[in-house]
Amino acid sequence: MGKLVSIFPGLAWYQDYNRRTFRGDLLSGITIAAMLIPQGMGYALVAGLPAEYGLYACIIPPIIYALLGTSNKLSIGPAALDSILILSGLSLIAEPGTDNYLVLAVTLTLMVGVIQFGLGLLKFGFIANFLSYPVILGYTSAASIIIIGSQLDNVLGVDVGAGNVFGLVSRYAQSIGSWHWPTLAISVIGLLFLIYPKRRLPSLPFGLILIVSGMIVSGLWNAQDHGVSVIDYIPQGLPVVVAPSYSWDIVKQLLPTALTVALMGYVGSMSICKAQEKPSDKFQVKPNQELIAVGAANLAGAFFKAFPVSASFSRSASFVEAGALTQMSAVVSSITIVLILIFFTPAFTHYPLPKAILAVIIMTSVYGLFKPKEMKALFHQSRHEFIIAMLTFLTTLLLGVQQGLIIGVVLSIGRVLYNTVAPHMTELGAMQGGKLYRNVNRFQEVEVRKDVLIFRFDAPLYFANKDYFTEKLYGWIAQREIDDLNVVIFDAEAVATVDATAIRMLQKVIDNLEQQNIELYITNAIGPVRDVLMKSTLKEHLSTQTMFPTIQDAIGFIDEGVCADRGVSLQANTKT
Repeated sequence: MGKLVSIFPGLAWYQDYNRRTFRGDLLSGITIAAMLIPQGMGYALVAGLPAEYGLYACIIPPIIYALLGTSNKLSIGPAALDSILILSGLSLIAEPGTDNYLVLAVTLTLMVGVIQFGLGLLKFGFIANFLSYPVILGYTSAASIIIIGSQLDNVLGVDVGAGNVFGLVSRYAQSIGSWHWPTLAISVIGLLFLIYPKRRLPSLPFGLILIVSGMIVSGLWNAQDHGVSVIDYIPQGLPVVVAPSYSWDIVKQLLPTALTVALMGYVGSMSICKAQEKPSDKFQVKPNQELIAVGAANLAGAFFKAFPVSASFSRSASFVEAGALTQMSAVVSSITIVLILIFFTPAFTHYPLPKAILAVIIMTSVYGLFKPKEMKALFHQSRHEFIIAMLTFLTTLLLGVQQGLIIGVVLSIGRVLYNTVAPHMTELGAMQGGKLYRNVNRFQEVEVRKDVLIFRFDAPLYFANKDYFTEKLYGWIAQREIDDLNVVIFDAEAVATVDATAIRMLQKVIDNLEQQNIELYITNAIGPVRDVLMKSTLKEHLSTQTMFPTIQDAIGFIDEGVCADRGVSLQANTKT
């Protein structure tokens, strides 16, 4: 079993498997299948694909993830954000619904799988950190509105063309005279059915119930004869295994979309893993293995006409709530969908499914991705991050999901760069008779001596922020009476690293201060920083009279010429 687990990490969950565990997985698997069927079909339509492609994506990929994944809380399958990314990327190359579009979708699945699998092998699991919470919040909120807007054609029974959300709303309002009222009536009834009864009985699969009842009514009423757009054909049986076709020209065209879908699919999956992870879990999620698992799921799915899959927020929550203890639940869901494809798809011919019903199922599924309360909380918490979230939100709505995501990532990276180039640097003053030293701008009761300037730098000191360091320091010195100032104390407690450029800068600072009869003391330097300093040209300046364990020790030396622990500040690992 040990060798098998090393190859298929998902099998680790089955070492103590028993009937009770299987019973929970069986029931939850059937429950999740009831969610997957309407969501899979609906998200396929969002992606511009036939409904059956959504069902195909619910068969092989979850089984592959069950073998290779490290989480027992993820529900792998079609996801709303992936679908809108697929549509926005592929529709630039081919017309949705055409044979060429279908070929491109399967090729995209293969490319997404290769990218994710390759990044996993290269230990690139950390890439999830490049998407900050404000970017994800702004992007998902905008994407939910875009997905809802994309379904209004099916809800209203009109076709107003493509465009951003604001343009679509205007065109829908102008075309009110062309709305298909029977279709709108079906949409409203379906929407009410999904909203109100679910509040009382949340455990029931209302999406599946709505599909079945809608098909029955549609068949008895002959909805097609009344102009209602329907799905009246789903191929019976399993998809034929076909190797995805590709060429280098197609690969180059699809690469931006593939990279975006691969990144967002993985980030979404890891976000769900981290949100549901508990210290008591039997096994902890491994990011690199998750990349491999999701990548392998997409790779295998590409040979079975699946479009790219990832974890779903709503489905994964229901996965756990339904009692799933292992990914065997996902296997049960896949088998359930296989049985439906084999035995029940002919029913669509006699009982066609109104597209309006799938549209309202999609709209209610993605509505939870729009999070105005979290936007409001972010506004009060951090105005800078709120601006990033809003810019991502607006650019996604106006320019599209790929452009909005790219802009959001650029803004996040820009903020990181700004924070490292201009980090927090503050002057300190004494409190409680010199027992504490705190920010002079935050505490009114601090005492600042005329002969001593104390400051703290809260970041690694390196080439990108050296000029900021000197600018702030010289600015504080310029505010002092130069004849009174004798010592500058650099509290290096928050400095994790110092590079060669910063060393040269510190040497110049020391030389400049000495010309003004001012000494530079360094306090609280951590071990790695002391190691670098003691091997550098600054070594000649560093001694028990310029390096101190704490600010209090430095002040004691200034006032009394004594420092009991002065040797501690010079301890360094001088081994090469």
